[in-house]
Amino acid sequence: MGHGDLLGFVRISLEEATGRPVVTLATETYNVNRAPRGFPVATVTAYCTDQKGRPREVAEIRTRTGISIFMIPAETYPGHINNLYVIDHPTRPILVDVGSGLATTDRDLDLGLAQARSRFGLRATIADLAEVVITHAHADHFGNAHRFHRLGVPIAVHDADAHVLARFDERARLAASNLGTFLLRAGLDHLRADRFLALYRSGKPHFPDLEPDRRLGEGDAVGSGWPVLHVPGHCAGQICIAVDDVVLVADHLLARTTPALSPEWLAPGCGLTPYLSSLEKLRAFGRFDLALGGHEAPMPDVSARIAEVKAHHERRLWLVLEFCRPGPLTVAEISRRLFGQQRGYGVLLALGEAAAHIEYLHTRGHLAVANPDEVVANALAAPRFRACGVPTAPLIEPLAVPVLDDSPTKP
Repeated sequence: MGHGDLLGFVRISLEEATGRPVVTLATETYNVNRAPRGFPVATVTAYCTDQKGRPREVAEIRTRTGISIFMIPAETYPGHINNLYVIDHPTRPILVDVGSGLATTDRDLDLGLAQARSRFGLRATIADLAEVVITHAHADHFGNAHRFHRLGVPIAVHDADAHVLARFDERARLAASNLGTFLLRAGLDHLRADRFLALYRSGKPHFPDLEPDRRLGEGDAVGSGWPVLHVPGHCAGQICIAVDDVVLVADHLLARTTPALSPEWLAPGCGLTPYLSSLEKLRAFGRFDLALGGHEAPMPDVSARIAEVKAHHERRLWLVLEFCRPGPLTVAEISRRLFGQQRGYGVLLALGEAAAHIEYLHTRGHLAVANPDEVVANALAAPRFRACGVPTAPLIEPLAVPVLDDSPTKP
């Protein structure tokens, strides 16, 4: 498992990942919303993918009004690929996410910009950028921010994540302390907990504190008036950006995998409950012809992908309940049943994912703590969870959030 796994992004697949040969995609025209004949829709140029279906070369996405968005894959950690995006507006171009602070990020970004300029006619240079927008405070998305700060490019991030950049060392130390408590309460012994805590600390990058130039909030806009949507769940300050009929969703929605979740008590603003609510917020944000993720391939049907992800979490919740019926289990025991034997940082990801689903079920009365006296007497004791009855309705409650308008796309 590469260092990219040290920064909060999940690789727990919606389905088992299957390798496939490198392919070249033909130019696609996306119109999943069945706009009237002749109605312009988003297009994507051809690009190559690797065996995991990840884009490995620059592509141009053109919105229905002709705005060009350039997708630039960058290796942010060994074997870990992020998609960085340049929205090439003639007067307000922006860069969405900056990658990590490793040299491979700068290499791939600079090469990608040169390719976009020579192949597709990209106009903007780094010096032209009106703003850099960080979609959320995971280091594979913000770790290279100092490069742009030194060049005088303003940095924007949601207010809920701004403190991570502004007081990075403090936040990293507090997060490690909270993680140590979580590992013990998950059921790990002190020796294993100390070992995984050391692994977590060793993976934290060096990032000098950086006060963002702008703290974004719900309803704010970036670039040339492109609206921002706050979608906590994977990260407290996760945002999406709408550009005509295209929506940049960062890690909130991905084509093949699902984003990492942690319990809310460990990471406020994260967790399954806010994540599911944010999926509905995205669905209600508008009707889009294309979604662009922070990793993996573009998604032509946002609503269908949201439905797949929700069904995935519904299945996982039922699995947790079934595991807890024969007898009470700790978070660590449930994690092993869900994800099998994990190694290294995969253990931490699996524990966080399991705990997020356990927390969801427990707060709704589907799970109970079988050893409350022990947990009350010892704050570090591991709760053991047992199933309560058999639910007669879906575990994920339907959320009736109306789409904002009836137009074919979000303006």
